[in-house]
Amino acid sequence: MTEPTGGLATFGLDWKIFLAQLANFAVVLFVLWKWAYTPLLKALDARGKRVEESLKKADEIDMRLKQVEAERSGTIASARAEAAILLEKARTDAEAVRAEALAKAKDEVGKVVAHGKAQLKAEQESMKRELRREVAELAVSAATKIAGANMESKASEAMATEMVVAWAGKEKAKV
Repeated sequence: MTEPTGGLATFGLDWKIFLAQLANFAVVLFVLWKWAYTPLLKALDARGKRVEESLKKADEIDMRLKQVEAERSGTIASARAEAAILLEKARTDAEAVRAEALAKAKDEVGKVVAHGKAQLKAEQESMKRELRREVAELAVSAATKIAGANMESKASEAMATEMVVAWAGKEKAKV
């Protein structure tokens, strides 16, 4: 076989083999393009879109989480403020109830003391009257014994009354 000379033959290329290889390359390139590369590009694009959507959703979730956290913090702060107000109100109400109960107790004690004093005063007056009566009876009895049976009953009572009045004057001077 004679070898071609000149042109591409100087590089060792055979045109027939070169064209056959070029046709084979074109067929393989077409098959790969049609059934491998295009579906692979579609799958990569779909995956890229899913990743992008997932990142967007993650950002949205993060923003929503921050909003919820801010709302929660606000709610907790308002609940704490409301609890502090209610606690202060309860304290003031309890203090008012305590003050009212103390005032009622003092009033009751005052009434009991006043009633006790009035009762003691009444008993004291009753005892004084009883004592005066007994002293008068004693004085009449003593005067009757001393003066004998000569004295009249009215005169003895007058004398006894004078003695009681004199004795009561002495007792008041002692007190």
